[in-house]
Amino acid sequence: MSVTVRPFTVKDSEAFLGLHRACMQHYEIPPATQAQEERIISLLLAEQHMACHLAFDCNRPVGFASWGLNFPAGAGISLVMKELFVSPEARKKGVGRSLLYALVDVARAEGCVRFDWATDGSNGAAQHFYAALAAPEMAKRNYRVSKAEFDSFQERIANI
Repeated sequence: MSVTVRPFTVKDSEAFLGLHRACMQHYEIPPATQAQEERIISLLLAEQHMACHLAFDCNRPVGFASWGLNFPAGAGISLVMKELFVSPEARKKGVGRSLLYALVDVARAEGCVRFDWATDGSNGAAQHFYAALAAPEMAKRNYRVSKAEFDSFQERIANI
């Protein structure tokens, strides 16, 4: 496999959407609506709030990594990877490593002091992959509030 990684551009919209749909299916998440997909593409094109790198085998899209810059990271800025997805047929062929390598280059170019990411506790394959890379594991807990819970969460915040 000959993997190339590059930042998302407008010409990658369909390739990204195919991978995004496969990612949702992998995690057993209902497909995004057309409006949701259009919103993601518009934010990626605007380079607003988030960014994405795509991996290709020749011209075939085989993976993506979504990321953004965040602070504080100590006194600096960190690159935070939200998702690393590799299509099932391309797994264990260097695609994930290629995407991570490219994001480290981005972190360096952006002057980041670190590169952060998380994985679901139930994603043993991802944890095995990161352990094989000797990626340091942090002892943190992640919290998540879904859109359906925004109002009740704000009520709890207001009443604490």
